[in-house]
Amino acid sequence: MESKDNVRHRNKEQTKRKLLQAVGEIITEKGYSGLGVNKIANKAGVDKKLIYRYFGDGNALVEAYILEKDYWLRFAGKMQEFNDIQTPDRAREIISAILERQFTFFYEEKDMQRLILEELTSKSSLIASICNIRGNIGASLLKLTDPHFKDSGISFRGVSALLVSGIYYLVLQAKINGGTICGLDINAPSGREEIVRTIRHIIQWAYEAPEKGTTKN
Repeated sequence: MESKDNVRHRNKEQTKRKLLQAVGEIITEKGYSGLGVNKIANKAGVDKKLIYRYFGDGNALVEAYILEKDYWLRFAGKMQEFNDIQTPDRAREIISAILERQFTFFYEEKDMQRLILEELTSKSSLIASICNIRGNIGASLLKLTDPHFKDSGISFRGVSALLVSGIYYLVLQAKINGGTICGLDINAPSGREEIVRTIRHIIQWAYEAPEKGTTKN
């Protein structure tokens, strides 16, 4: 027979999961501005006191949700796993895979699409904090690739910035307006496949250009 402690722990985790899920549903339906302790509790079907008990306050709950869901924030505790990125060949493969997965992830996650829109149009200390954390993670990752492009005339940070922001814009444009860009429809599998291939090609070109002596200082 299951112990009382195990039952309490399981109920606590289930309630926390309901609250986190409620945050995601509200962000998808109404955006960040639709969040609030009462609204989250009502959506989850639990007493709002449990938000304070398990998370401290509403902002901490929202932050927990974002930290769990955001693609880049998942790398915060995994930086040691990228030691192999110091080798150019491995770096090219790892960075390509990371950006390809970012594109696929962002295309499929409606709540994160809405959250990025909120970041572009709203001001709040929480969103600013999340943006800073995300930026610091990216900067830490790129520190490992900086030596590969020293004196090459190539800004791999610039390449990465354009790819990351381009992924966000491509997906938001397709999801909100259903439009095409340069004749590519990423709502179609063929369009998404072409973007994934091109991400890999751009990273490959960036790494091969110094070897071929095609850059200028």
